[in-house]
Amino acid sequence: MANLTITVSRHYLDWPLHQTINQADLVRQLGVHVTGSNGEDLTNKLVINLTQVNIDQQGEYPVMLSAMDATGQTAQQSVTLHVRPAEQVGNRQQAAAPAQQTKGKKRNWLLAILAVIILLLVWWGVSAHHRAQQQEQAANNAQQSSQISDNSSSIAKLSSDNQKLANQVAQLKGAAKQYQKDHDQQALNERLDQIQSQNQELLNQAQNSTTKEHLNEVTNVVNQVRQDPDNGVSVVNDLKNQPGFNQIWTTVSQRLSTWLSRFSN
Repeated sequence: MANLTITVSRHYLDWPLHQTINQADLVRQLGVHVTGSNGEDLTNKLVINLTQVNIDQQGEYPVMLSAMDATGQTAQQSVTLHVRPAEQVGNRQQAAAPAQQTKGKKRNWLLAILAVIILLLVWWGVSAHHRAQQQEQAANNAQQSSQISDNSSSIAKLSSDNQKLANQVAQLKGAAKQYQKDHDQQALNERLDQIQSQNQELLNQAQNSTTKEHLNEVTNVVNQVRQDPDNGVSVVNDLKNQPGFNQIWTTVSQRLSTWLSRFSN
């Protein structure tokens, strides 16, 4: 029997600075599709964790895509969202939108409706515990939309050092996967330069020797991906399976299953 899978057509997406993120639009632009073990379409089970994204500040942000089916199987994918000024966002993204809307218009409407239903179910499920917060947010549709992200933050709530490491690895894998899609060496090098710069800043701030060791490992993998981009995803996966890193992703999966089980019925 096949496993639950999440497939995306893009692992790296430019997003205009200050533009509110509509999750249905994000699903469409990334080309996300969730397939169950029996081949059924479970895209409506998708949960998008946008807690790391600040649309008011330029930068690259990891976004976790997660899903769980009725049997408890879970799947995850990580993508990278690049927030940048609207005038710098490539024409490719803007030109692709009309074509994608024409091709999958009916399906996009269905995804939008399902996304709204999921939002409402989660909002009502947590209202008993967060009623005061929700009353303050009721007047702001954008804040209501962020409620699901606030709750899903428990999925990736790790220690500060582990969260930073998870973000670095997620961005690195997103860059490697995007290269497999477009084979744009220049774009890959720019992303790797940014990740390496972030990694150096974290290394300068780190106090724990184990954290420093892990950050050095990330730097080594950045160099390996730069030298052999065709095998970049495999190299990053090897890093994720190393001691110290595999515990991070195990913790993420456990927290995902615990959180989603509350709403699976």
